[in-house]
Amino acid sequence: MARIAILGATGFVGTALSLKLLDQGHQVVALSRKPEKWPLQHNNLSTVKGEITDERAVTQVLSDVDSAFYLVHGLAEDQDDFEYIEAKGAMVFVKAAQKTKLKKVIYLGGLGPEGDLSAHLRSRHLVGEILGLIPGACLEFRASIVLGAHSTSFEMIKALAQRLPVRPYAPWLESPCQPIALTDLLQYLIAGLEAQVLGHTVIEIGAPDVLPYGDLLDLAIKIEELSRPKFLLPPMDQRLLLPMIDLVLPEFSHIGKKLFLSLSHSTVVTDRKALELFPDIKPLSVEEAMKVAFAESSTSYPAVWEGDFWKEVKDHTLLQTRQGQETLIKKLKLLSSAYPDKFLGRKLWRKKK
Repeated sequence: MARIAILGATGFVGTALSLKLLDQGHQVVALSRKPEKWPLQHNNLSTVKGEITDERAVTQVLSDVDSAFYLVHGLAEDQDDFEYIEAKGAMVFVKAAQKTKLKKVIYLGGLGPEGDLSAHLRSRHLVGEILGLIPGACLEFRASIVLGAHSTSFEMIKALAQRLPVRPYAPWLESPCQPIALTDLLQYLIAGLEAQVLGHTVIEIGAPDVLPYGDLLDLAIKIEELSRPKFLLPPMDQRLLLPMIDLVLPEFSHIGKKLFLSLSHSTVVTDRKALELFPDIKPLSVEEAMKVAFAESSTSYPAVWEGDFWKEVKDHTLLQTRQGQETLIKKLKLLSSAYPDKFLGRKLWRKKK
């Protein structure tokens, strides 16, 4: 069995990957800022405390390993310059990889066309290019939304379906995407350990079907057997809606804003490299992946309206008018300010000092 390093091991994908590798008998060495808060324990698991920008810690993690997974993501960072932090971390990794003569790194990046991208997607691509500089092989798996219980993207979709009384429509929700089930993503990542590639290789992965981002919300509404009338958002710059994320998705506000600005970009597979390199992997459809995620998810998100909401908006088509939109926004603001504990939960509502 191999000795494998995982940077970003305590995250959603990192934890799931660690469990899979340990179940297969591999030894896992994980880098974590707060290993004491990571509940995972195993005889074949060891942790090194440190930041991704700490060259000493990264070098220690990469010492005497066969391969490394780079799953570090800066979306959760409070700093606005997360792009710089991500790039710096990648450069520290490359330097440590050169010292330790690392043979292979497997990186999870993001799907998206080259060119004018959001800060989130632009950073994902830049990190991949930096990691591609290591002397050994670099497999850069590019994926869209990962559908799995408790993944941030999935939980945001679930929260919107349960929490909003409407299904919003806007041009940027019509951008095509190609999500992937967590189980399929793990298959690709682990298969990458045996892949015979040289240099920097980009592999785009996703479910067999492509659909607009808005259809993911429709799927969630369908699976939950909810009724959500169409709510046509007025034409506006996406950035003007960022304050609404604080209101509707406060649990995911910081990360959500960065992901929200990526919705106008297409995140689909554009080549057949994954099929050529890994023909035995047959990804689930988006609907199948969504159903599995719902079945395994135990979270619940309280609605942001009361029983009298539809009495105020008697006709659903009213929501397509300025009057109806103002009624909805006003109601959301009143509810979130009047019932903070019920709306968010006391712990989430309390502001940081």
